[in-house]
Amino acid sequence: MPLFIIPLYYQLLEAYHPQSYNYSSPKINVIETLPSPKPQVLGISNSTSLTTPSIGGEGKIINLVLIGDSMIDTLSQNICQQSLQKYYPTVKFNLLKYGYGSTNIESASKRLNETTTYLGKENPSVFSQNPDIIVIESFAYNNFGNSQKGIDRQSQSLTKITDLIKTESPKTKIILASTIAPNSVSFANGAKDIYYSSLEKIEKTATIKLYLQNIINFASKNNLPLSDAFHPSLFGQNGLEELINSTDNIHPSNLGTELFCDILAKSILDNQLIN
Repeated sequence: MPLFIIPLYYQLLEAYHPQSYNYSSPKINVIETLPSPKPQVLGISNSTSLTTPSIGGEGKIINLVLIGDSMIDTLSQNICQQSLQKYYPTVKFNLLKYGYGSTNIESASKRLNETTTYLGKENPSVFSQNPDIIVIESFAYNNFGNSQKGIDRQSQSLTKITDLIKTESPKTKIILASTIAPNSVSFANGAKDIYYSSLEKIEKTATIKLYLQNIINFASKNNLPLSDAFHPSLFGQNGLEELINSTDNIHPSNLGTELFCDILAKSILDNQLIN
């Protein structure tokens, strides 16, 4: 791994602040918004120096549910717990992952109020877990294609999911999340039974970025808390390779998981979702 990537990662995290972006067309036009890194140079061992002391929640047990596709399923539980503890050292998190691979966002509402099965394991409904916070990831890697109709389907599903949570579990806090950006050069290299041409990689990753962007726009339009790992994970127009699993070149690496979970923890704190 290049020596510069660790300082860059932490500079990106320190510079991260949620913001809104405009989406006006289904055409491929992803806005480059890499934050301006601060001049501080830090290493892994100093990561906790970037954290903000926790506010409230002392001694609490928080049921935190993550809903998404395989971009959630493949997150390391231990790394996510470490990220949460940086920001909330006195809070115990019961981290429940409802990430189902190869599923789109329209399937998410069923997980909320029904018992579902994934990889042979039966999972109780999310609502039966008494969630304090529900994180809804974009499902951008399992999208509906590069069209306005597809983008609208994602938005309509987000409306359905958030309305359902507000109705059936009104005390539950909602936060939307965009995962890390894909890399159009290496996308899916090594993934089982996937063989994309260079043009297909460009087309598919550009479409994924449209859906990552759309959930950000949806959060802004509907005044919902947002955890945006998409823009901090970009280097130019491509996802940083160090944040992507080198085995399948799709899912987050350990460093990518840390970025996603650090930003999630920081967003929970910034939005005061735990009192």
